[in-house]
Amino acid sequence: MRGTARIIAAFGAALVAAAAGAKAGERLDGYWIDSDGEVILEIGQCGNARCGKVAWLRKPRGPDLGPLRDFKNPDPKLQSRFVCGLAVVTGFKKQRDGTWGNGTVYVPDHGMTFSGYAEVLGPNHVKVSGYMLLPIFGSSEVWTRINRKPPSCEEQAQMIAAGQWSVDMSKWQPISPEAAGTAPPGPPMAAR
Repeated sequence: MRGTARIIAAFGAALVAAAAGAKAGERLDGYWIDSDGEVILEIGQCGNARCGKVAWLRKPRGPDLGPLRDFKNPDPKLQSRFVCGLAVVTGFKKQRDGTWGNGTVYVPDHGMTFSGYAEVLGPNHVKVSGYMLLPIFGSSEVWTRINRKPPSCEEQAQMIAAGQWSVDMSKWQPISPEAAGTAPPGPPMAAR
């Protein structure tokens, strides 16, 4: 009897832990760096969906040595936009299977927009996929949550102009686990 109670208690504890992990793992908001360390996106709420903008670039200079612009955009009117601060992920909505989909991803490197979806793998990793026509005609990569806030795009432009650009993230402002979306859920609001 005691053995069964221990198994049930362990199973119950595992369910609670899994539920807490799943809740934390569903959080898409925050700062995410790509697998190559080239770009950081800030993902947040926009209406009833999730959107993301470029928050930092490892190589922030364009061909003119100024801040990188969207020069590969097929629309000449948009080619002068700065890439830092540019909305590149739009319309991601929570799906029944737990993924985030029905969105689009604009890739300034190619000047192209792709359909996209994201699967939160855990509190610190998300698999992002972009495709044309069908998901089998696309590619995916795993992005990692970062716990530091990059300087604003304006501050980055000033750093570039002053010749003080650095990729050293250790000096960036730390983000609390709550703000980063990695803290375990607390008690319900009524219990606080």
